[in-house]
Amino acid sequence: MKKLFSTITLLTAVSTITPLSAAPLDADQQQLVRELVRSTLIENPEIFVEVMGELQKRERQAQADAQRASLDNNKDRLFNTSGDPFIGNPKGKLSMVYFADYNCGFCKRQDPILEQMVKQYPDLKIIYKELPVLGETSREAAELVLAAHQHHPDIYQKLHQRLMAKPGGHDSASIAAAFKAEGLDVDELRKKVDGTIKATIDNNQRLAAELGIRGTPAMVFADEILGGFTNADQLSDKVKSRLN
Repeated sequence: MKKLFSTITLLTAVSTITPLSAAPLDADQQQLVRELVRSTLIENPEIFVEVMGELQKRERQAQADAQRASLDNNKDRLFNTSGDPFIGNPKGKLSMVYFADYNCGFCKRQDPILEQMVKQYPDLKIIYKELPVLGETSREAAELVLAAHQHHPDIYQKLHQRLMAKPGGHDSASIAAAFKAEGLDVDELRKKVDGTIKATIDNNQRLAAELGIRGTPAMVFADEILGGFTNADQLSDKVKSRLN
């Protein structure tokens, strides 16, 4: 009540000094307004808390609106890009996009959870978008994996799992070893990394930027972006609520 009274007093005083039809305030009137505002805020500092809370609320709403608009504008690029690797049901009722990097520690934790999700929910399809953001070997691995997917699609998932299973980051030797373990010749695959594969990764990076995705892992539904690692229970709830 005290805060409300103080605010009303302030507004009344200001409106008395500056009626709508009045000329601009002179120096004395401006000083009086400043003193009234200052004293009101000093006596009622909780006003700052309320103002900051309202600003944060409006900022969150603006971010949510922008995210929804971006998702709507990029729906085809997310869910209907031909040739993207995926796991799960190709005709599933629910699709989710997964942005990942083979040097990302949190992706290595996220990956088994996604495999669990497609087993738990037969109507789920998870689309992989290679997003190398952690250095040159991230890009090297992504390009070679897409070349493998293009020419040896039956080996893609095992290769993906093997690369994700290595603790820590990759170097060129560990990447080559993973491919060799799956019976693939890295040198031959390097020759098949063409402009289309490079463009796919570039497009993934542009798409992620437009969606406000700054790192990996990131999972995208048609109506929501999950940035960072998401545990099994949380992700299961997200999937279940959209399938029901």
